[in-house]
Parts: sequence; C-alpha cells; structure tokens
Amino acid sequence: MPRMFFNKQSPGSLRTELLSLNRLFKNKKFLEMQTIERLIEYKELMTSYIQNPHLASLKHDIKIIPERIFRQIDERIRFLNSVQDDIPDFDLSECYVQIPSHDEIDQMHHMPAGGTEDQQTRIMHMTQALDNYHSLPIITNNQDTVPEHWSRLFGEITIGDRLSAFHLLDEIPETDIILQSLLAVHPKEYLKKLIDYSIQASKRGVKELNSDIVITPETFRVLITDLATTLLNPSKVIFSFGLPTHHAFSDEGSGFCLINKTAVLMRFWETLHEEPVHYIIVGSDVNRDNGLCQILYQTASHMNICHIDIFDSRVYPGQDHSYIAQEFNSAGTAVGEKIKCWKHNNLEYYAVDLSLTSRKKIDLHPALRFALTQVKDQIAQAKIHHHKIALLLPTGWDSHEDETAPCGKWVNDRMMSQSEASKTRFNDGDLTFFYEQIFQLYNENKELIAGIYWGLEGGYDRAMYERQITIMAELIGTHLVHQTSKASSSSMSY
Repeated sequence: MPRMFFNKQSPGSLRTELLSLNRLFKNKKFLEMQTIERLIEYKELMTSYIQNPHLASLKHDIKIIPERIFRQIDERIRFLNSVQDDIPDFDLSECYVQIPSHDEIDQMHHMPAGGTEDQQTRIMHMTQALDNYHSLPIITNNQDTVPEHWSRLFGEITIGDRLSAFHLLDEIPETDIILQSLLAVHPKEYLKKLIDYSIQASKRGVKELNSDIVITPETFRVLITDLATTLLNPSKVIFSFGLPTHHAFSDEGSGFCLINKTAVLMRFWETLHEEPVHYIIVGSDVNRDNGLCQILYQTASHMNICHIDIFDSRVYPGQDHSYIAQEFNSAGTAVGEKIKCWKHNNLEYYAVDLSLTSRKKIDLHPALRFALTQVKDQIAQAKIHHHKIALLLPTGWDSHEDETAPCGKWVNDRMMSQSEASKTRFNDGDLTFFYEQIFQLYNENKELIAGIYWGLEGGYDRAMYERQITIMAELIGTHLVHQTSKASSSSMSY
C-alpha cells in the first residue's frame, strides 16, 4: 500500500494524493483485491487525511474524497465479514433497513440539519453506525432499479435541459407506481419546481430557498431514488434512513423536508389492498407533523387514519392546540393527560403536546404510553372487525432528553434545562420499551398488520443518535431478524 502519511504537506500535494487514491478506489478490481487488514490500513490513512488542516482549503469535490473512500472501505469490510461469518441470505420481504448510497449522501452537502452537522455529515455518520451490525438486512438506494424513463429524466436534469426534463416528466405513464403515488400527494407543478431548483443548483452547487431548504444539483434524483427503493422493494417492516419528510406540504417544502414520504407511501399502500386498510401514525419528532397533518386533512380523510402526533409546541411556534383548532375549525375533544383529539371525516388526529403532557414520576413517559394504548386499541378493533392495519412511525430522536440542537431544546428564548428535559423529553428507557412493545405487537399480530414503515426524521446530536441506532439495531436483530430466522427454520422440511 502506498504510504502517504504526511508531516509537512502542502494543499497541492494533498490534492494530488487524494486524486490518486480516488482513481484507485474507482477501480472495482482494486477494491476486490484488498484484504481486510489492508482495508483497515487504508481506513487509518483516510482518517489522517480527514484530520489534515489543509483539507478545508480544497474544493468540495476533492474535499469529500476521503469520506467517500472511507465509506467504500466500510462497505467492503462489512461484505467480507458477512462472507466469512457465512451469514445466510435475508428474507427482505419480511424486514430490511434502507440507507442512501454513498453518491446520494454526497449530494446532501450544505443541506441544513438541526445541529452543527449538515445532512450529508449527519446521515453519513448514521450509516457508518449501522456498519457495526452485519446481521441486519440492509439495502442501499440504487438508481439502477428505477424505471428507464426516470433515468432519462435524471439525465436531462444533469445536463440542465429544463424543457426536455419537463417533457419527460409529462411522458411518464400514469400507470407508473412512483409517479402515481407521488401525484396522489404532490401536484405535478410542484415536481417541476423541484426539477427546476435542481437545475438552478448546478450553476453554483446549491440553490438556497430559505434557511431550512437547500437544493443540490441531484436533489430530485436522490428523492425519487429513495422513494422508488421503498415502493419497489415491498416488505412487511421497513426502516428508512434518509432526508426528513414529515414537514413537507403538498406544494412546498418546509423544515428540511421536500416530499412527504409517509403520505406518499400511505397512498401507495391504498392501491395494493382491495379492502380498506386502517392506518396508525405515531409521529415522535419534537416538531409537529404539520405538513403530514395538512395533507391528510385535505386529501386523505376518506381513509381510516389514526394520527398520534407527539411534539413540543414551544419549539416550533404556532403549532399549539389553539392553532390546530383553527386548522380543523373545531375546538377538539379532551381525551386525558391534556391530550386533545380532532376529527375530520375518517381522520382522527391526536395532539400530544410535550409542554403539557409531561413526566410526573419515574415511569414510561405518558406520551408514549398514550401512543401504545392507541396502537393496542386499533389492533383490538382490527381483530373484531376483521380488517388490516398499517403502522407508520415518522420518528424523531430530537425528542430525546440528550438532544443538544436548538431545534429540539430552544424554548422560551433559552435552552431547556436538564431537569425540564427529563420531564418533557424521552430517555433511552422510554424508547427501548416503546420499540420492544411495537415489535412484540407485530410478532403477535402479523396476520393483521399489512406493513410497518419506520422513517427517521429528526435527531442531531451525534452521540445521542448513534446510541439510538445501537439500541434500535440490537432490538431489530433480536425481535425481527432472529425471529424470522427461527420461523423459517421451523417451517423447513427435510
């Protein structure tokens, strides 16, 4: 292996070395020839480059090379370990964890998140944390699985031909499930806006719409490929790591979110079942599911939906009970624990405001206890009335007591104290119990559950979110992956 560790190194020589390494690692055969030991050495080399003070002075496309190679190495090591451990093929129709590709993560640069990291760095760290769990069934977003007409559209966006891109979007067949599901939530004019923004971004590298929304040249492709990976790989339980979605409205982005994947997936599932499915949504992001709520109210209230929205109205102004009452044009109904319910046709919306529903004793947080009670009640009703349910969990770890980002803790013009956080936020014990209960309910009621979608929304303190990934990954392995393996083994005939 070439020794490129540096003592006194100029930006120019650093650039040359990085370009040389980039050419090496673009060669698939070179990567396949490396042993785990040599790959670990290369990882150490990449770490030294990442820490080099000259790196910050280089252009973005050069600066990201060490991180990209680092991720390639991690992925290769994970593959080699899986081969050595003789891990069997996973049943992806039962459960998988979805992550963005390296290329997609690179396209998230400068997209704001809630803390010091941008979305590129944040999601890169999350996917790296998952590398430690070789027993998890992980699939990576792949543009190659997207139908050809979408790939042609992406190509026109890349070369900056706006009219051709719009024409190709109009030419996509109405029967295309990706477009069909998108248009059930987002009008075509909004999709064209996203295409246009992506083309505009290519001129300067980014297109800043506001302090929360930044578009990069490949943003539209990243969004569609992520959605397509979920739609084209059906599974009973899907965990998805990617850009947040729950704030997005039908015709505009909001709060880091551009398309509302939860709403799109619900409309997709609606087309798969002859009998109506009953939907349960538990949103645990510290900020309200405002875009999702509005979409469901305006376009999906004919569906049977129970939406439990857990949030703190002090963090995101104008989202308290009085504001929601204006949205629903009614005062709502108190249901205990200072929780209120609003109804519109078949939509039931429960507002669980953490500024009101707080912990009074050392016990499961009452907000999560309420959510679990509602899920259990919905399952009980499904048993009585013989219908299926689907569970969607737009999950935000920014509601954890150890979150440090202002978007999770800035209330009343100050950062929340730890004593207040212990009352109005969740801890590891709360979330562990909640996850275990959901997995247990799934295992006990598989015949009733049409699907579970667990999408990550917020969560910005690295130490905190990496710990949550550890907790969730271990529980997935214990309650879902191993349970599935046991069931498969017991059903085999010899």
